[in-house]
Formats: sequence, structure tokens, C-alpha cells
Amino acid sequence: MIGEEIRINPISGKEYSIFKIILGNLLIIAWIGLGSFACWLIHPIIGWVFLFSTLFLVYFVLRKRGCKTCYYCKTCTIGFGKLPELFFFEDGTENVDVKGLKMFPYIFVLISFIPIAFLIFSIFNHYTTIKLVVLVLLFGFSIFSGLVRRELFIKKKNSF
Repeated sequence: MIGEEIRINPISGKEYSIFKIILGNLLIIAWIGLGSFACWLIHPIIGWVFLFSTLFLVYFVLRKRGCKTCYYCKTCTIGFGKLPELFFFEDGTENVDVKGLKMFPYIFVLISFIPIAFLIFSIFNHYTTIKLVVLVLLFGFSIFSGLVRRELFIKKKNSF
């Protein structure tokens, strides 16, 4: 069933639904795909390097750093539930390793601003409508994820 709750994080009691896991990871893959396409418009090799490096950084390195300890991952989603929370939800920093939190801004810049910069450079060289559409979509992902992170930072700062 799509909305069925399948995982409970023992520390926070967090429940992950299959729908939320799949949708969140598809959004991350779409974001990486848009960034790869933007880099591909500069040169196809740059697009492929961007695609494989960001997939590796997000789905291997950052996902592995998603939890503080493996002890609590007996019924976990092996980090696939935590990734969408890091990028798109306000409660994404619960039970996240410190190294993962320190890495996140760099990966966010890599996924957001590098393709945007390449795309703006490409638009100045040769304008096409598809470049503009991809640029708007990249800005949309970046702004949405950035606003969620900013709201979380403000809430945590005000709670001290």
C-alpha cells in the first residue's frame, strides 16, 4: 500500500512511509538529473562526471553518514529515508552524524550552484528555451530545499 508506514526510528520514533521514501528519492534523482543535463549542455563529459560524482556523494557518502550509529538501523531504511529529510523536510537533522551535517552544505552547493553557474554561462553563449526551463527548475529545487533548511536553522536558533 502506498501510504503504509514501514519504518520506525527508535531514537525519535520517526516513521517513514514507502510513499515518502520513494517520492523524496525520486525528487533528489530528478534534481541531480537536471544538474547533470545543465552540465551536459556545456560538454557531455562534464555532464557524465557531474552525474556520477553527485550520485556517489549523495547515495553512498551522505547516505552512509545519515545516522549517528548503526545500532539504531535494525529497522531503518539504510539512509534512504533520511536523505529526503535532509534535502526537503524540516526535521531532517535528527539522528544525523556530525560529519554528515558538515558535508551537507558542500553537497547542496555542488548539486545547486555549480549546474546553475554552468547553465547561466551556457545561456550567455547561446540562448534556448530548454536552458531557461532547466534553469528555472534548478532554482526551484534549490530555493525550496534552501528555505526548508533556513526555517529549520531559525527554529533551532530561537529554541536556545
